Amino acid sequence: LQAGEEPRCVSWQAVGTKGRWTPSGCTRVGGDTLHSICACTHFSTFAILVAIHPITESFALTVVTYVGMSVSLVCLFLAIVTFLLCRSLWSVSVTLHLQLSICLFT
Repeated sequence: LQAGEEPRCVSWQAVGTKGRWTPSGCTRVGGDTLHSICACTHFSTFAILVAIHPITESFALTVVTYVGMSVSLVCLFLAIVTFLLCRSLWSVSVTLHLQLSICLFT
């Protein structure tokens, strides 16, 4: 933790098709700088947030993400085409790799 940062116990609250983290119903009851103990009054998806201020997105990170996803999709497409066209290599292993590639592509 850095100066001024305090861990907060939160739960996920679904709002329509979206959602948000909310501290309602959850409190931090103990812990130290490395561990936190939270107590919540309901069952849900829980987390401990430290960065409570909005985090600005980096342009470079956005570019790397989109370029990486594009390259990955092209390679997966090529793998799917290769598995489909090489009928002489058909085996259980190739079939499993084909199905995995299709699942990752979608």
